[in-house]
Amino acid sequence: MMLLAAMILAAGLMSAFHIVYAADPDPLQEFCIADLAAGPVSNGFPCKLPALATTEDFAYSGLAKPADPSRVSTGGVGTLAFVKEWPALNTQGLSLLRLDINPGGIISPHTHNLATEILYVLEGEMYTGFVTNNFGNDPTISNKLYAKVVKKGEAFIFPRGLLHFQLNKGKVLASSLNVLNSQNPGIQLMPSALFGSGIDREMLEKSFFMNATQVAALKNFFEE
Repeated sequence: MMLLAAMILAAGLMSAFHIVYAADPDPLQEFCIADLAAGPVSNGFPCKLPALATTEDFAYSGLAKPADPSRVSTGGVGTLAFVKEWPALNTQGLSLLRLDINPGGIISPHTHNLATEILYVLEGEMYTGFVTNNFGNDPTISNKLYAKVVKKGEAFIFPRGLLHFQLNKGKVLASSLNVLNSQNPGIQLMPSALFGSGIDREMLEKSFFMNATQVAALKNFFEE
């Protein structure tokens, strides 16, 4: 029931959210079930013939159950419902994801460059927040942290493209349903992007004031 209530809330939020700030272009048809086999085009996927759509195309059960955070080293895992997982989202301008985090677990600092995000806590509590740009329009909030512990039934918003994170400071599994105003919001996890992408070690050493041994250890971990 909690998940159903969260999804109803999310739908209501996004109906208003989309009017104020739409990350994706408005659709030109009622629906466009993605033909994933045809591959992506410049702004989404080609549509399946509308006559071939079924009720099941518009339903999705992939977020109903908690994932197992213990299968990852960070103790936190995200279950996606983006267009590739739920083709009915194609051209609709929104997507979902579920976070499940063990006590002490994290979702590493990351960004969604194509979407604003709303987090709604289903169970437990999460320390979460975001950091503003270093060189934004207002220098008084340059590189400023906005963060708090968000509890069951509460929500938090992350402006588009800004670095944000989650940490379970509680004693039980924490779960959230997150809504993003793009069918394909993009995800860039900072640790793996920096230490798992092949960036030259000297660059990383000088950027993070680390020695060669420390950088090598992190690169070995993320490049495995």
